[in-house]
Amino acid sequence: MDLLTPFIGGLSLLVDPWVWLAVFAGTIFGVLSGAMPGIGTTLAYGLVLPFTFAMSPIVSVAFLLSITVGVGYGNSIPAILMGIPGNPAAILTVIDGHTLHKQGKSSLALGVSFVAALGGQLFSIALFILLVVPLMSAAYLFSFPEIFALYTFGFIALISLAADNLVKGLMSAALGISIGLVGLDPINRVPRMDFGFREIRSGFEEVALVVGILALSELFRSARQIFQWGDKAANGASATRFPPFSEIRPAIPAMLNGTVVGTFVGAIPGAGATPAAMISYQTAQMMSKEPEKFGKGSIEGIGSNEAAQNASSSGELIPTLGLGIPVTGSMVLLLAALTVQGFVPGPLMTRNAPELLFAAIAGLLASTLFLFATGWPMARMMLRAVRLDRQVVVVLAIAMTLLGIYAINDKIFDVYVAIAAGFVGYFMLRHGYSTATAALGIFIGAQFERSLRIGLNMNENSFAVFFSRPVTMAVLGLALAVFTWGFIKRVQMKRRIAATPEVD
Repeated sequence: MDLLTPFIGGLSLLVDPWVWLAVFAGTIFGVLSGAMPGIGTTLAYGLVLPFTFAMSPIVSVAFLLSITVGVGYGNSIPAILMGIPGNPAAILTVIDGHTLHKQGKSSLALGVSFVAALGGQLFSIALFILLVVPLMSAAYLFSFPEIFALYTFGFIALISLAADNLVKGLMSAALGISIGLVGLDPINRVPRMDFGFREIRSGFEEVALVVGILALSELFRSARQIFQWGDKAANGASATRFPPFSEIRPAIPAMLNGTVVGTFVGAIPGAGATPAAMISYQTAQMMSKEPEKFGKGSIEGIGSNEAAQNASSSGELIPTLGLGIPVTGSMVLLLAALTVQGFVPGPLMTRNAPELLFAAIAGLLASTLFLFATGWPMARMMLRAVRLDRQVVVVLAIAMTLLGIYAINDKIFDVYVAIAAGFVGYFMLRHGYSTATAALGIFIGAQFERSLRIGLNMNENSFAVFFSRPVTMAVLGLALAVFTWGFIKRVQMKRRIAATPEVD
């Protein structure tokens, strides 16, 4: 199959009005799902999966992938405006995007996110078409040792978020990782660190913890403040206008970096959008001329993160359709929908049923076009919401957040966990600890340990497996190089600050 065949095949399917209708519905539903904390792509798929059985395979693939595109953009809106990440990959968007919002630059943050989402999707589709066959073969090279190396790379992002106070940042990371280890042992499935509480024998609900420590902590802090959001953000018609391209241009290189990283990391079984976002964020900070702005309202940080997590959706299709290896929960449901309709997942699926590959490209292209038309108006509607009385917004936000957490598993205990995490995060904010670092530690900790221990079991508990596999060695070496480079840049930046004369 040559390079033009998938692209032409995808365009040919767009003459079907049912494909357009399904993609339009999927994109809108995806944006709304992404804007609801705790929903995400997997749960959104689960809600609509029964309806796909009545669709043709081509329409159902296009419909499901349009939901993925919508969710990828939608979760950035509450992350920027309310500090609530729609999924773990949006945590880094909270750090820089919500900071810009509080500085009165809401439209700039939303504009960068919008452009990054569109650019990440379009360029990743091109990379997907160009690299689908080579990366299908390369995906076989990644197993648990390689996933461990990727999460090691992710820990470098944790360290980079601790730029102001390294000790407090590392303490925040240690807290998050420790909480993430509560629950079942990944090897022998024995409960640990549950202190006799039946509710946490399987571990805490990650979304409840992350949303609590990031979002509720910020809402609790806002409840104690006396200013009106309208004084700083979304005040006046100009605040809802799309920012000029001259303000977005500095983030373009970071977006391109995020697109490439997101596509490649998304194609790795077991990785997904979160490692892609972390690695992209770290590499963008390395390449930036103003690395000190990361974590303090950097448009490059927003652009790299949003482009990476949106581009990863195209990368995830490579092993899912090409190898029959679903890399995320949403891809498991996508394969389930295809299996019900009689398709056998695996390497022969794209050869025997190339129309599914064409349908994937059609869904990604059409949904990106719909996102171009509807994404900014929906962001503007939410941006106007912050012009309401701050007390009303805070109360409604807390209520909606807790309702969304309860809806995930229908467990009131998850609500208690989120509230407790919110108070912990509130005191962390007051005393200068990084809630974002702790939140990433919660998500990374369990995956890091699981890949480490299963990797060790593959080689009779010998660490030699991490030094004998070429891909693992390459990723670990790159992580070490990034850490060293970041440490050197940190020292140089402190010396420049110390050498700068104070102005009376």
